[in-house]
Amino acid sequence: MPANSPLFSRWECVLGVLFVVLAVLDPFGLSSSSNYASAQWLNRVFASGYKNTGQQQVAVILIDDAYLMRNNTHWPMPYDEQSKLFKRLLAYKPKAVFVDFMYSHDHSQGDRALGSQLLANVFERYRHQGIPLLLANTGQVRGEEGQANTLVNLAEVSSPALVAWNGFGDKYPLAVEKPLGLMETPALLMYRQYCQSHSCADLPSDIQDAVQRPPIAIQWGIHLAPEQMRIADIAHCSAPEGFWKDIGTELAQAIFWKLSGAEKSRCLYNFTLSASDLEVSTPEDRALLTKLLRDRLVLVGANITSTGDLVHSPVHGKIPGVYLHAMALDNLVTLGMDYDREPASLPSLDVNWLDLVEIGLLFLIVLFKALHERQNPTSGVVGMEVGRGGFFKSSWASFLLMAALVGLISLALHYYHYTPVNVLAVLMLSLAIFNEKIQAYFARKH
Repeated sequence: MPANSPLFSRWECVLGVLFVVLAVLDPFGLSSSSNYASAQWLNRVFASGYKNTGQQQVAVILIDDAYLMRNNTHWPMPYDEQSKLFKRLLAYKPKAVFVDFMYSHDHSQGDRALGSQLLANVFERYRHQGIPLLLANTGQVRGEEGQANTLVNLAEVSSPALVAWNGFGDKYPLAVEKPLGLMETPALLMYRQYCQSHSCADLPSDIQDAVQRPPIAIQWGIHLAPEQMRIADIAHCSAPEGFWKDIGTELAQAIFWKLSGAEKSRCLYNFTLSASDLEVSTPEDRALLTKLLRDRLVLVGANITSTGDLVHSPVHGKIPGVYLHAMALDNLVTLGMDYDREPASLPSLDVNWLDLVEIGLLFLIVLFKALHERQNPTSGVVGMEVGRGGFFKSSWASFLLMAALVGLISLALHYYHYTPVNVLAVLMLSLAIFNEKIQAYFARKH
């Protein structure tokens, strides 16, 4: 390529514009898919550096199959069995309780002595003792167009927490407008309880303020709670090995995931008790549970084989749905309102400044490739380079510079609590810098 010739040909400029249009329009969701994969991978990478501030304030109680068999009961649990469970929990004086069950139908088969009012009476005790109790709510008007929602008698002795929403992808909203009006989600409602005894900067002043805030891009943690070993055997759980070693491990697993064998079980970050743990009877065990649960934000959920309430964690895979709320709450306690989020879209466009950063990175790839070609003109013999030396003489130098730039941008975005750049797509496209090297290699083979 002559030194005074244009750096980009007319055809390359047309292709560049086409690539920008494709990146913005995202046909077939290809860009979205790679962006999602990048976010999931970086979430696993940054999990080992996630602080445990919220871990000391949040606890999850799971009703599992072992608890049902131990008490010779079934699912859904009879109201008298649930009443016993919530009485036991009340005795440990938690700060607030969220129950991730949809009490939409009375399943007591007409026996009023065992009906939902039995549970409502227990929930009333929480209110008398000043312990906020939140129940899962769909935000729909019960009975309207066949919609189900919390039973009236249970709704009267609790506060609603919205658990059903659409249009946010894998992000966790703080508040959403529903047929019942504006409603806040469990994480924000529980965080408000936490803020009553802690200083919380920039807390939404009301629900109208909350609905304007961006949804949480949940960062999952990996370090187990120190208290977990006091109530459960965690010998089977894998432990993080250090930030840089974890990056290498995650990168290797991302590339060779089809070839890797079974890895050691990765246990959940959130401090968790089984419902069976509340049945302890010795003074020592009760004293321990009092220490672990008093003034703690408690979320009650289920891990039953026959139920389908599962969510995906990029760190742990399929897990009970209550952990989504627990981890969002943990993010709020740990990061405050400076939680991870997507940048706001530009006016009148479904594009944000991070999309423009990615387009800029694509331009750099094209620029590096063009400069590489200019400094590496070839003679008639394929593979014989006669250009002068320079930084772009080596395609490896260009690729490593690009990879370093992507890494620095990703770290900066993580530091300022924004969702990551599309690392996988950018690095894969960076391989275009080696185009001539690859062609020359295969030409020599023939």
